[in-house]
Order: sequence, then C-alpha cells, then structure tokens
Amino acid sequence: MGFVGLVGALLFGFYFGVPALFPRMEALVYSSRPVTSEVLAVGAQYEQLVVFGTWLQATGATLCVIFFIGLLFVSASTGTLPAYMVLLGSALLVALVLMEGVFTLTWVISSEAGVVESARAGYDLMSRFIQVFPLVPAPAVYLPLGVILLRRRILPTWLGWMALALGAAFLLVGLLEVFLPLAQAFAAGLAGLQDLWILTAAIILIARPTRNLSAPPA
Repeated sequence: MGFVGLVGALLFGFYFGVPALFPRMEALVYSSRPVTSEVLAVGAQYEQLVVFGTWLQATGATLCVIFFIGLLFVSASTGTLPAYMVLLGSALLVALVLMEGVFTLTWVISSEAGVVESARAGYDLMSRFIQVFPLVPAPAVYLPLGVILLRRRILPTWLGWMALALGAAFLLVGLLEVFLPLAQAFAAGLAGLQDLWILTAAIILIARPTRNLSAPPA
C-alpha cells in the first residue's frame, strides 16, 4: 500500500513542477488576471503537455485517495466516524479533481480549435480549483486522518500532528480566500506540503511495514 501512496505523491509532485519548466505557462498559471489572447495562445501551444498534466493530476489524486483508504484498513479504523469523514473528503477530492480536468481539457482543446468563449470559460473555471480545494475536501481528509493516526499509531506521532496542522491550515486559508484573494498563494504552498506529507508517510510505511491492528473498542 505504501507504494501506491509513493507513486501518487510522485505523480502529484511532477504535475505541480511541470509549469516551472515552461516560463510562458508558469506566467499564465500564476497570473491573477491573464488576458484572453494569452489564455488561448498558451492553451494551443501546450495542448498535449496540459492533457498529460491532467492525467498526472487525476491519476495521482486517485492513488493518494487509495492510500488514505488503505491507512484506514491498516489502522483498523473502518466503521468509525473519522473514517467515514475521510471517505467523504476523499470522494469530494476526486470529484473536484475530475471536474478541474474537464475544464482544463475544455480550455486547451477549445484554444486549439479557436473557440474563444469556451476556451476562456474553461480556463476561468479550471483556475478556481485552488480556491475550492481548501474549503471542504482538504480539511475533511486531513483533520480526521490526523485523529486516526494519533489514536492508532501506525505511523510516527508527528505525522498525525502534521496531518491535523495541514487540515487546520487548509481550513483557515479557505476562510481567508473569501476576504483576501492573495491567500491563493498560501493554498498552493499547502498543496506542496500535502504532497510532501503523503510522500513521507508512504516511504515510512514501506520501510516499516505494519500489520493490521485489532479493531478499536466501540
């Protein structure tokens, strides 16, 4: 199971790192108000790369969610309220990622075809992902997951506390984004820390395999 989390985290890391290799795309992605002509030009120029990035994100997110669910089984926490919260948050996360994928593909394919309205709408909808992610999906996964890890001790305690800190930070940033648009930068930073957390937890689980614990008392 640890290998699933490892591959998912690596795919996510590659997905987040790809724009840095292409200055024009990076400038667009991190621009607060890009002009329509640049949106279309970048979408058409990097269509195949963006499609590949969409695959990386969707596959990486799915593998990470499988890793989260695997942690529930290893910790014998299935059937508990925190476990159900992790499952809910994971479902919301995958749904959100797939929705972003649809908008991303709409952006680049419409840009290549010269359909201005669809390309612009697809890009604008895609770029809202970073605002929605901290609102519910991220806190709904990491807060209850942190509780489970602190209770069952299948991973070092500090990873449990870090999961709680990530969940709380995402929750705070999601609230700040309502009033401060610049808080999106903090959300992007937390997304990077999240990937580092998954990578670390997966490596530790691989290096120190754990047997399934007995079910916790009711």
